[in-house]
Amino acid sequence: MAKLIRVTMRSILSPISGTWALLCALLCVAAFVRPFNALPQATTAPAEARAEADLELATKLLPSDPDSALLVALQLEQQLGQLTGGEQQARALMVLGDAYAATAEMPQALAAYQRAQVQLDGALTKTPEAVPLLLARADLELKLGSLYMDLRDLPKSIAHSNAALRTLDIGHGTLPTEEVNVRKVRAFNNLAGVYLLRSEHALALPYFEQALAMNQPLNNRRNEGALTNNIGICYMEMGEPMKAEEYLLRSLAVRKQIGDVRGQAQVLNNLGKNQALIGHFAAARAHFEQALSLGRAISSPRSMVISLESLAQLYDTLGEYRSALGAFREFKTLNDSLYSAESRTTIARLEDSFRRDKEKKVFELEAQRKDAESARRQTWNIALGIALFFLALTAFLLYKVMQGRVRHSALEQETLRLHGEKLAAEQAALKEDLEYRERELTANALFLLKKNELIAHIVERLLKARPTFRQENQRIVQEIIRDLQASQDEHNWKEFEAHFTRVHSTFYQTLLERFPTLTPNERKLCAFLRLNMSTKDISAITQQSLNSIIVARSRLRKKLQIEGEDMQLVDFLLSI
Repeated sequence: MAKLIRVTMRSILSPISGTWALLCALLCVAAFVRPFNALPQATTAPAEARAEADLELATKLLPSDPDSALLVALQLEQQLGQLTGGEQQARALMVLGDAYAATAEMPQALAAYQRAQVQLDGALTKTPEAVPLLLARADLELKLGSLYMDLRDLPKSIAHSNAALRTLDIGHGTLPTEEVNVRKVRAFNNLAGVYLLRSEHALALPYFEQALAMNQPLNNRRNEGALTNNIGICYMEMGEPMKAEEYLLRSLAVRKQIGDVRGQAQVLNNLGKNQALIGHFAAARAHFEQALSLGRAISSPRSMVISLESLAQLYDTLGEYRSALGAFREFKTLNDSLYSAESRTTIARLEDSFRRDKEKKVFELEAQRKDAESARRQTWNIALGIALFFLALTAFLLYKVMQGRVRHSALEQETLRLHGEKLAAEQAALKEDLEYRERELTANALFLLKKNELIAHIVERLLKARPTFRQENQRIVQEIIRDLQASQDEHNWKEFEAHFTRVHSTFYQTLLERFPTLTPNERKLCAFLRLNMSTKDISAITQQSLNSIIVARSRLRKKLQIEGEDMQLVDFLLSI
């Protein structure tokens, strides 16, 4: 057995290899991942407040006392129903997974993370852009990346770290910049941890340095302690022990300041390795033993495995073979418990079960979607049918209304036609009556003309015969002549005017309104001209000479404001 565990100084100073290198890198990343700690939400329910208090307590206990944190997280698991919303329940399950991972219960940790993923998937389906849910999803992907790194499944670790970055990119513009940068630092650390496990230290170092630069404005002490430790490992493996010592001591100081016991044990293991590489075996032994003591105090199997393997190699180098054998046996027991075939089988079974459950849920959701789509389509068809029915009914009613309107319009048009015909008949009758009256009036005027001519003839004969009468009769004849001449004009005009007014009722009214300065004789002349009588006839009726009538017409034309020869006096009077 002594031969089995004996190693030379050269093997200690060689680059990290085998189990020691793997466990060292795993602890570097695992210690870096801080528990998810969302903003506390105000609540008035006592049960919910108690669950929130347990969640906060488990988060605080994780770095220094993972066993106690696990007990509180298990108690919190029983109170999941008191937490409202998928994000709070997922947060509690992630803390439970962190506690299981800290106590090296990897299958249980994976199961808790899977349950948290189910909660987040359901909540994100309802509100895909909710900021707390997106941040929680990114944290869960980072935790799964760290877990798969512990399980040495590097492709899955890389896949989950990249999934976290994609989630942060999806929420770009809505997520708080500081929260995004905190998670990007953790994602870069996870990716660099993969390169560290592959012994690609030159590729891991830029990721760690970029993450440290991004963390500086955030002033996250836990991230600073983890990143400086990881950078120290890179420099140590690249053959720069002085730079490695500088970063490792800086990490130890930070972790002591924040009370991160697991982190201190991790840094002490790395400091011991760095001292061994430069031949300071006493200092290396002190660091390894101190790290082992801290690992026992916090019951951290992963930290203890690294310390025990390093001590076994160091004891063998120093010739302390009994101590080397004891350390190696304890290392072998713990290492087998951490990476047993049963644990791997359980994890594989959990992954397969989770995959089948997820596929089943996807199938059920697809079936529900199809059922909902079918129901929605059926509802749309019913609604469309009802709409078409009412549309047809509306069209039928509109047709009936339009048909009624057409009939009503036809009746109105027929009524208007009959009324028009009646008006036309009445107008024709009125026109005929007017023409009749005008003929009658003209006839009366002619009658008056003949009557005046007869009176004028009688007066003329009396005047001729008067000298033959006796003296006493001449006076009587003269009176008769005077009476005939006096009554001739006045009586004839009054009778004519009465007839004329009955035929042309508005002529005088319009004439006087437009031309109020017309004299009675001028109005008489207008009436005779309105009947289209000639100048000779007017002269005969009025017993005036032709020249007098011509002069009177000229004056009347001026008073009526008729200018030019285009408008005839008779035409103007006929238009009134």
